[in-house]
Amino acid sequence: MKNIISLTLILTLAGSAFAQGASFAYPQDGDTLVAGSSIDIRIDRPTPSAPTTEAGIGLGMSPCSSESCPSPETSFEHLFYAGGFNPQRPSQVAAGEDFNAFQNFTVTVPSISGSAILGFLHSSFGEGASGYFPFFESVNITVNIISGSQ
Repeated sequence: MKNIISLTLILTLAGSAFAQGASFAYPQDGDTLVAGSSIDIRIDRPTPSAPTTEAGIGLGMSPCSSESCPSPETSFEHLFYAGGFNPQRPSQVAAGEDFNAFQNFTVTVPSISGSAILGFLHSSFGEGASGYFPFFESVNITVNIISGSQ
């Protein structure tokens, strides 16, 4: 019985450490982007409730077909970034702004026409009573891409 209580406590702590994953601050779901333009992508990372070691992210985009959009878990047609993730807190925050740690990535919007999936894969390790617990997430939004000549 004591082992079951210990295991339950460990799993609860590990789960709460990852209750808030990373997300897109911008662009946002449904935004329109111009092909060939340079954009900033901001990935927000709320403060985990337990110590966390960031492993990395992969950031990319794929066009959607008439039936569906591909999952970032299966492929990216355009890979913008693959590497370390080191979100930092803003040094000053005005009233009404969020205080999430974040990292910006500047990318060039590929020559896609219509709907596209913008996504990232994120991995980290949370520290628990019994060691480190891996955490993986896939986050995506759908954007609309128009030609730069419109």
